[in-house]
Amino acid sequence: MKSKIAYILLLFSLFSCKENKLTPNNNTSNDTIDVNPEEVITINQLSISEDTLVYRIREKGDRDSYDELFYSLMETVEPVSTDSVMFYAKIMAEKYQYGRAYFDYFEALCRKSNIEVNYSDFSSINLLKMDSVTKKQADDWLIKMIKNKKITKQQYDSIKK
Repeated sequence: MKSKIAYILLLFSLFSCKENKLTPNNNTSNDTIDVNPEEVITINQLSISEDTLVYRIREKGDRDSYDELFYSLMETVEPVSTDSVMFYAKIMAEKYQYGRAYFDYFEALCRKSNIEVNYSDFSSINLLKMDSVTKKQADDWLIKMIKNKKITKQQYDSIKK
């Protein structure tokens, strides 16, 4: 009797299993595969909470966390994201000497004044449209970049001030 019940339970459990709805693409002539869109993370989508990223940036100087937060912020509303980028870039640059953060800070500062930044041609950067307070802030930051060997004096001199 016990064996019959066990047999019936075994059959019941086999037939009640759900089949996987995503099946692999076995077509070798086509390079596509089936992907569950809920499992895809894009470059500007946070993989962990913003609070965790902020903690890792402020307390540990984690460059991967900074980069992830940076890309996420650059895709959000400009005035808010620009101030946030500047805040975290300044921490990463000054406290943890992360070279890329120096450039991110300056670019965000220019972005607030609608100034395009092309680091391959410093002479194309024109700070003349900035108000005097922002221009001083930009100039002070550029001098800091020279002192920390992120840009050369020649690159600094080629920027229109």
